[in-house]
Amino acid sequence: MKNDLWVEKYRPATVKEVIGNEEAKTLFIEWLGNKRSTKKAVLLYGPPGVGKTTLVNAAANEYNFKIIEMNASDARSEKAVKRIAAPATSFTGLDKFSSEVKGNMLFLDEVDGIAGNEDRGGVNAIIKIIENTRTPVIMAANDPDLEKLRPLKKICLIIKFQQTRIPLIIMALKKICEQEHIAYEFEALEKIAINSQGDVRSAINDLQGLSEEGKTLTAQDTLALGLRNRSSNMDEALRGYFTAKNAAEAAAALSFLDVDFDDLLMAISDNMPRRYTDIEERARAYDYLSQADVFRGRIGTENWHLTKYFYNNLSQAAAVNSESYKHFEFITAPPIKVHTLFWTKAKRMVLASICAKIGNQCHVSKYEAKMIYVPYLRLLLQQKNKANTTRLIDWLKLTPEEVTTLTGLKMF
Repeated sequence: MKNDLWVEKYRPATVKEVIGNEEAKTLFIEWLGNKRSTKKAVLLYGPPGVGKTTLVNAAANEYNFKIIEMNASDARSEKAVKRIAAPATSFTGLDKFSSEVKGNMLFLDEVDGIAGNEDRGGVNAIIKIIENTRTPVIMAANDPDLEKLRPLKKICLIIKFQQTRIPLIIMALKKICEQEHIAYEFEALEKIAINSQGDVRSAINDLQGLSEEGKTLTAQDTLALGLRNRSSNMDEALRGYFTAKNAAEAAAALSFLDVDFDDLLMAISDNMPRRYTDIEERARAYDYLSQADVFRGRIGTENWHLTKYFYNNLSQAAAVNSESYKHFEFITAPPIKVHTLFWTKAKRMVLASICAKIGNQCHVSKYEAKMIYVPYLRLLLQQKNKANTTRLIDWLKLTPEEVTTLTGLKMF
C-alpha cells in the first residue's frame, strides 16, 4: 500500500464522498434515476480534476452499474465509436432506477477531443447510439463549446462543474493526512490547496509527493511547488465567465485568472456585444463594466483592498441575464482597442503635431489645444475663404498633410 497512488487509494466510493459541486451531483443522480429528465445522455463539463470522472465511477459503484469506458479523443472515427459503444448500449437497460438491478453504463471521456480534423463521423455515430440506447450514456468534456459538439449538446442534459472550493480541498487533505498518520502544519495544506487552483486530483498528488514518513509537513516544504497556471488561459476564463448562471459562478471563473486587470477589462468589453444582443441588457452590462473600470483606476498600484469591488462589478456584468446566453466565438488578443490604436497611430501622431503647434502659438497646453482649439480650426479650414485659411495655415506652419487631417477629422 505504501507505493499506491493516493488519488486511487482515496477515490470516493459513493456519491456523497465526492467533494464539491453539490448542484451538479444532484442533477446527475436525478437524471440517472430518471426522475427529472427524459434525455438519454448527459454531458458533464468543467475544468480537469473537479470530479467529473470521479462522480461517474462513484455512482456506478453505489448503484451497481457496470461502466463501459471509452476515451473519445482516442476513438474519433465512426467505426471506432461503434465498435466499443454500440455493444455496450444494446443490452436491455433499466426502466426504473433501482440499486437491486445491474446494467451497463457507457462513459465517453474527453468527448471534446472527438472534434479534431481527423474526425470521420464520430459525433454522428455517438448521436445515433444515444438515440437507440437502452442504457445510460454519459460524456465528459473540458470544453463543450466546440462547433462540432453542438448537435450532440442538443440531445443531452448539460451539467456544469466548477472548480472545487479551497476549504473543501483542505478538508480532504486533512482527512488523508489523518489516515496516513502524517503530521502537518495547517499552512502547508492551505498552500497545497490554493496552488491546486480547484483541482482536487492535483492537490492530492502534491500532498503525496511532499509527505515523508515520520516527518511533519511544513509550509516550508511547499515552497517546492510550482505555481499552476492552467487557469490563466483567457479563452477558458472567458468561457466560464460568460456561461455563468449567476454572479458567484462568474466570480469563480475569474478567481484563478492570472492576467493584467486592463487586459481583462478590454477582453470582456470586446466580447460584451456578442454576449448580449438585447440593447437594454447590453447597457446594464456595460454599466457594471464601467463601474469596474472606475475601481480599477482607484486600485492603482497600492489600493488592493478595492480589488473585491472590481471583481464584484465584473461578475454582475456577466449575470445580467444568464438565460440569454448563446455560444459565440470569443475575441481575445489583441483587443479591439489595441487594433484601433495600431491603425490610427499615424493619424494620432499628425494630430499631436498640430496640437503642439497650436500650443506654441496660442500659449496653451496640448490637451487644451486638442479639446478647444482643434474643433474651431477644423471648421475654419473647411470654409471657402481661401485668403483667411491660407493666413491661418501659414501662421500655424501647418503642412499639407496636417491640413488634410484637420479638414477630414471626424473624431479623436
